[in-house]
Amino acid sequence: MMNRPCWGRLKALVLALFGGLSLASCNQEGTLGLDLLPDKDRYLTITDSVSLVGGTVLEDSLQSQLPGSFLLGELNNPAFGRARASFVFQVLPNSENIRLGDPDSTLTLDSLVFSMSLAGYQGDTNTSLMLRVHRLAGTVSPNRTHYSRDPVRTLGEALGQQVYRYRSNQIEPIREPVGQNLDSVIKYSGVIRFRLDLTPDGLSLAQGLLAGKDSVEYKDAASFVRFMNGLWVEAQTDPNMLRNGNGLLLQSSPVATRTGLYLYYKNGSQRRRLDLMLRTVSGSRNRFEFDYANSQVKQALGRNSATDTTLEYSYVQSGSGVKTRLRADSLYQALRRQLGAGDSTSLPISSGWVVHKAVLEFVNADSSSFGGVAPPSQLFLVPLDSQGRNMASRMPDLFESYYDGNLRNGLYRFGITRYVQQLLAEGPKGEDLGVIPVNPVGNLAMVRLRVRPRLRVTYTRIP
Repeated sequence: MMNRPCWGRLKALVLALFGGLSLASCNQEGTLGLDLLPDKDRYLTITDSVSLVGGTVLEDSLQSQLPGSFLLGELNNPAFGRARASFVFQVLPNSENIRLGDPDSTLTLDSLVFSMSLAGYQGDTNTSLMLRVHRLAGTVSPNRTHYSRDPVRTLGEALGQQVYRYRSNQIEPIREPVGQNLDSVIKYSGVIRFRLDLTPDGLSLAQGLLAGKDSVEYKDAASFVRFMNGLWVEAQTDPNMLRNGNGLLLQSSPVATRTGLYLYYKNGSQRRRLDLMLRTVSGSRNRFEFDYANSQVKQALGRNSATDTTLEYSYVQSGSGVKTRLRADSLYQALRRQLGAGDSTSLPISSGWVVHKAVLEFVNADSSSFGGVAPPSQLFLVPLDSQGRNMASRMPDLFESYYDGNLRNGLYRFGITRYVQQLLAEGPKGEDLGVIPVNPVGNLAMVRLRVRPRLRVTYTRIP
């Protein structure tokens, strides 16, 4: 807590709780309320600061359907422990009423190939991943809500698996059919491919896809989904490598054109290919698993800086991992004490002062030792309900230009003037503040924050 100003100054600030609340309206950074102050040098301003109480809590499972990026891999580090990411998606034909061949033609299987477009990676590229593809037993409808920690139900054993090690600019030549009994070698880059028809379950799927030559399965998307719900793609890393704090996370774009299945077959003597791909209308979701045993997060859970003076950091992790929780009642009571109200239910009466500006800052954010995974480019500060769920709609500053939250030189800064005004006028209503990452189910970004962020409040006196 900062030094208390003299009683006269404390008493003079009280109108910020009431009359001043309706005066702040301008939405430019650093000018909130200045539309009422044509010459700010003529008016007295006072800036006070309070230290908020922070700690780390587990995040609830978040909605993860139709994510902005698919994630696949495992990460491990001493601060955040172990995290796994996988994704589920539907494959669909590229058109309706597909016919693999004439009704009396003979179709023979060549191969069934899984393909995944790569959009990037995070972590250690020396890490090898064991990739596995499974057939879904449940649905992943685009019209349903799916959560990040929902279990995945599969049919039988894995359709196929392959060890993968990242190589930049890797080009893979593939012999593709182009019609008229001709093939052409096409060079693919940024694509993972491996066969699924080499296992019993993968071969069974390939034969089932080939048996749809009468177009029953390929009549339309709904018919195909009844035949095949979708795929789950997972990855595992050698535990010995993860023990050393390594790991690799692959990223794939949901609008990629080469994620799905290629069925290669022959119609008589002519070689053909059927594409069953991720489409813009496909259902999809990311899935996350976390193990915080022996991590710094585990040691920090359940502690806060009000009762534990040895606590230095709180933690934020994407993928519905953990978030920082700030106690709104501690902020409210600290501000009241600064205004001279103490723990009383009423405030001293004064006039002439308004809350001009309120800025919360997390300085010296630490992201230097988390296995090459970038920190969140932006954080959001949002109220939490009684169950700890995020309520962005309760943050009145959220869509203002001064709100910010972007990472700059180890600093996350939030302009929350209207929230502070509202808090002082209405009380905390049991709503703590949560610090959450941008795109929480589209990456596994992580950052460590100092547990006592500072809120600086500037009051301006208007005669």
